[in-house]
Amino acid sequence: MEKVTAIDLVKPEPFMVTWDIGRRCNFDCTYCESTRHNTYSPPTVYRELVDTFDFIKTYTELYNRDSVNLNFTGGEPTVNPNFWNLVNHIKNHTNFGVGLTTNGTWDPKRTDFILENMNGVTISWHAEAHEQLRERAIDNAIALHTSGLWATVNVMMHADHWDTAVDAYNRLKAAGVTANPVPLGDGNIGNTNWFKDTEGVLRRTSHEYTKEQISWFWNEKGISKEVGDQILAGNEMGRSCCGNRCLKGKINSWKPVEHVDNHFKDWLCTVNWYFMHIDQHTKDVFHHQTCQATFKQTRGPIGSLKRKDLIFDNVKRYMQSPTPIVCPNMRCGCGMCVPKAKDQIDFDPMWKLVTGNQ
Repeated sequence: MEKVTAIDLVKPEPFMVTWDIGRRCNFDCTYCESTRHNTYSPPTVYRELVDTFDFIKTYTELYNRDSVNLNFTGGEPTVNPNFWNLVNHIKNHTNFGVGLTTNGTWDPKRTDFILENMNGVTISWHAEAHEQLRERAIDNAIALHTSGLWATVNVMMHADHWDTAVDAYNRLKAAGVTANPVPLGDGNIGNTNWFKDTEGVLRRTSHEYTKEQISWFWNEKGISKEVGDQILAGNEMGRSCCGNRCLKGKINSWKPVEHVDNHFKDWLCTVNWYFMHIDQHTKDVFHHQTCQATFKQTRGPIGSLKRKDLIFDNVKRYMQSPTPIVCPNMRCGCGMCVPKAKDQIDFDPMWKLVTGNQ
């Protein structure tokens, strides 16, 4: 895997709001912390969801974004009965595209609604799920692909259920579905050992992979890389863009890249110009769900839905004299697909385009 010193988009991309509308999920994967899901939280009520959407509209207007992709996450969004009415409400606002990140196990009766109302769907396929639900996720993915909706499946490459994951990946590819093998190691805590999370539940957020598993992964990604006898953890194996954005990276010269070493500590980054994340459960608002970068070179929320006015005031001040984020993370979880650079000389041209030459 080649070391890049800068990353840029090949074509303009809309602003993306990822919105975790609630913790409730019908899965309880061992690599997903309780801060990201549970099996018992009540669904967020419809009025609260509409209020948050109004906040999103104002926030994106302050960033002068007239094209916004609103991507629902969780938990599992489709288990909230209010989700479907919320989508209907948002579709009345024509500058918003609607997308969904899901485990793919929605009732097949809802497939027509998804086809009619959403711009795209990202499915995370989980080997730990019951066989019936694993099969439903594959069937739902194929149904979306067959109907022509943009859909991609991120197959979570479970080290202990490797053959099951490989089989699902191969079946999806054979059906023509865009599928990505994803090493497990993208959680907030890259821990290869079992540990108790905040609710005392045993988790293991980063898997260790054998030489054979690593070789298979590099092969599928088309990466020419020597594999020795080492065991690698998922959080050491780099990152692809899960939204299939077209990227270019600077490796002496600029060229197309897909999978990169995602250690961007102290890089200059534009993530706040492309992303916002809302955690409806905690009411926290972030620039990005996994990196959580702030302007203070720390990780954390930029504010709370309980004090929307403070967030708006901060954005108004920022827009008077924008500055880039300096990455505080040792590893970029998912925000790698935005313009960023290690050195100022590479960053400046991208920055001028992003900010509109301000």
